Amino acid sequence: METSTHTFKEADGLSLEIDVSKPKASDNGIVLVHFHGGYLVLGEKSTKPPHWLINACRARGWTYASPSYRLLPETPGLEILSDALDTIRWVRSNLSKKIIIAGSSAGGYLALASAAHPTCPRPLAVLSNYGMLDPAGKRYVEPGRPLRAPVSDLPAALEEVREAMVSGKPLDGYPFPENPPADKRFNWIKAMHEGAMFPDVLTRIPGLAKVIKQQGAEVIPDEYRSLFPASFALTKNFPPTILLHGDADELVGFEQSALVAKKLGELGVQVHLERAVGQGHGFEHNGFIDLDAGDTNGEDEEMLECLRRVVSALEKACASAQ
Repeated sequence: METSTHTFKEADGLSLEIDVSKPKASDNGIVLVHFHGGYLVLGEKSTKPPHWLINACRARGWTYASPSYRLLPETPGLEILSDALDTIRWVRSNLSKKIIIAGSSAGGYLALASAAHPTCPRPLAVLSNYGMLDPAGKRYVEPGRPLRAPVSDLPAALEEVREAMVSGKPLDGYPFPENPPADKRFNWIKAMHEGAMFPDVLTRIPGLAKVIKQQGAEVIPDEYRSLFPASFALTKNFPPTILLHGDADELVGFEQSALVAKKLGELGVQVHLERAVGQGHGFEHNGFIDLDAGDTNGEDEEMLECLRRVVSALEKACASAQ
């Protein structure tokens, strides 16, 4: 695949870029846009590339595109969502109108939120890999639930997050740390989980998570509801959606994808929930996997079958939408 880099947006003194990888034989015009993970706090457009998905795109003549976006906590959630939406608009104007919106972990959240937004050009399909899809859910509004291990000084970490929201310099990328427990921003992520602060940071509304926990998602002001697509934005006209998630995921629970699948199914939307039995977070990032070429990196066959079914569901969604 031939890769080129383009600037799709200027914001906060940053040039937001997108890497576009085109197969040598590409005549069907489909572009898969993949948003990287990192809890919206870490990562960059080259973070943990899903080789199995990139190779599947190449084999089918699909273009693979990976954009940057601004990060929490320095940038509000609505601005981050605007980056994702501007990515899709740029792709539609410059590459193709046939778009799959995809993402992993936090990127899965951006994929869902983008596709659900009323200004987003309708994609052929949505793909979420172990997405943190419901920021109004229990995991993000109930304090005292550590992410793997408790934060050593939770009040100090939460204060650092608040300070970054007020005076931090906006970032459009932060390399994924080699040693996450020793990294300041990873500590912020842990603090935002344990202190139930994700909704507050997304919206810049202090105490929102506490009120959601007490009264439910209906207390979220209308102007911020686009940041909570699982609560407010799923409709019977939602695009075909594929959700891949390991049921042993300790970082983003399987129930996040199961909830969205249930809601979409009840609305009559074409939805495929792929439950990877016994798999944790980021389970398919462990090696170079090429499903079509038979290069499976020695991975478990059951897991590989999950990935094959996801690719097949994508093909079906694209065929039905064209």
